[in-house]
Amino acid sequence: MKKLLTYCFLFLQVISCSTGTIEAKPEATKFLMQNKSSVRLLSVEWNNTDFGDILPGKTSEKIVSEGDDYVRFSASNGKQYRTYILYDVRKYTRDTISFTDKIPVYNETDKKLGKLGDILNGN
Repeated sequence: MKKLLTYCFLFLQVISCSTGTIEAKPEATKFLMQNKSSVRLLSVEWNNTDFGDILPGKTSEKIVSEGDDYVRFSASNGKQYRTYILYDVRKYTRDTISFTDKIPVYNETDKKLGKLGDILNGN
């Protein structure tokens, strides 16, 4: 019996060495938004998922359905904005967007392209 257990143990070691490591897939599709800007992002939404308000220096992460969409938000000036870039999130990934004052955003209210940091200047 002892010999059988030894052979089984050796067999399992050989199998594990020959197959390499198995990488586990994440259990969910996640999207993380980091606000590294000076602007309060209000009512942030991507692909029908509400991320809430994201204050400067804060983050918001949600489990999302895969898809592509712009990140849409409001600002304290009452205007509606969206990212200039369309964000494509694939199944079982964890994607991140970092908002900085220099990120290009589209002002949906005034139909103008600008930078996120310019929102505080009334643009």
